Amino acid sequence: MITTESTTFSKDVLGRYTCNTLQEAQQSTDPAVHPGARPFDVIIVGGGSFGSVFAQHLFAQDTQRRHRILVLEAGKLTLPEHVQNLPLGFGGLNAPPASSIADLRAAGQFNGPRNEVWGLPWHANQKFPGLAYCVGGRSIFFGGWSAELLDSELVAWPANVKAALQGGALEDAADQIGTSETNDFIFGPLHRALRRRIFDGIRAQSVTDAVALGALPDSWPARDPGLNKQALADLLGLSSVSQLTSKQDLRDELKLEAPLAVQGRSSRAGFFPFNKFSSLPLLIEAARAAQGESGGDDSRKRLMVVDDCHVTRLERDGARVSRVHTQLGTIDVPAAAVVVIALGTIESARLALVSFDNPHGLMGRNLMAHLRSNLTIRVPRAAFPQLPPELESSALFVKGRHAGRHFHMQVTASGVVGNVGDSEAELFKKIPDIDWFTPTN
Repeated sequence: MITTESTTFSKDVLGRYTCNTLQEAQQSTDPAVHPGARPFDVIIVGGGSFGSVFAQHLFAQDTQRRHRILVLEAGKLTLPEHVQNLPLGFGGLNAPPASSIADLRAAGQFNGPRNEVWGLPWHANQKFPGLAYCVGGRSIFFGGWSAELLDSELVAWPANVKAALQGGALEDAADQIGTSETNDFIFGPLHRALRRRIFDGIRAQSVTDAVALGALPDSWPARDPGLNKQALADLLGLSSVSQLTSKQDLRDELKLEAPLAVQGRSSRAGFFPFNKFSSLPLLIEAARAAQGESGGDDSRKRLMVVDDCHVTRLERDGARVSRVHTQLGTIDVPAAAVVVIALGTIESARLALVSFDNPHGLMGRNLMAHLRSNLTIRVPRAAFPQLPPELESSALFVKGRHAGRHFHMQVTASGVVGNVGDSEAELFKKIPDIDWFTPTN
């Protein structure tokens, strides 16, 4: 067994107590090494945003402890949680500038990751920063906006997927990442004033292509039919509410709250808020629970995480996957086992394309990227005379639809005072998007 290793600067306690080597995982299934050893029932390819949550969910739901789960992640364990939950100064992990494999090769810089973990896994005609190759993947860098899908956005989705999402999966996900709470991290006079200004504009139909608030589902906190006007006002951070204000207006105004995967207050006594969500703490907790219940016997561990293990191809025997190929060697898949591809969109499609037949030519088609445009507007402080003379932040969300296509606006604002010229002085340094925030020395 490999003991905890030391580098010049640190002792790898986190890695050793979370992950296993591929050799340890394979030996844990070998009766010659561990009498009574069992094979893995589920092999998950990818330990990032999706694979980590899926593995933890399977582990927690298996109350009979009948199944063993193996997670294979191409990157190494790098951080314990979302980078923005850690003390500032991890700028060396920021997403690097957009580039291409050809450009990096020409510059002689293609032999290792950029900014510690970022790699370019494919040739493309559009330059991009790359993917985060580490346990937890993009979930330890993502910006934190997690909007709920509308019925009109799900029209073309497979019926069983749509039914699963609307049957509780979306609500469960909202609870897990913190968006089921009204935005408890951003509040105050600027936030209330800006929210009311946008609410009045949409209600007056002066916001082009905005989806009418009455056509949107209630925010998660407002879905309790028993809430009275004062309870809704409390959710909005209002100290009082006019008798002329209806419950429906209050519910509609709540729909503008930003769906931030950030939790600022504890959900119940004795629990710390997790701040910005990442799937990594879930996986670490499950891995430690598996170790604890196994009594230190690898063959009894129901969950093992192997990092630095890049899956390159899945080999088939007829209709089933019989072998997983990695840069560390191959892994035989038992006849009754299941292999789950839980990589990012493009990487999942690519692995499927190199591993399976594609008779209809549809695999890998119609993939969608996250498209974003940014517009910065300076508004005179006199436009909001009721604001106190101090720095404040706001984050709001507007759904739009044009010619049958959907979009949304992520509205962020900071009320600056005096000589402060940094509109992100509070917002993106408290709930920053790692793609935008560059710390200074």
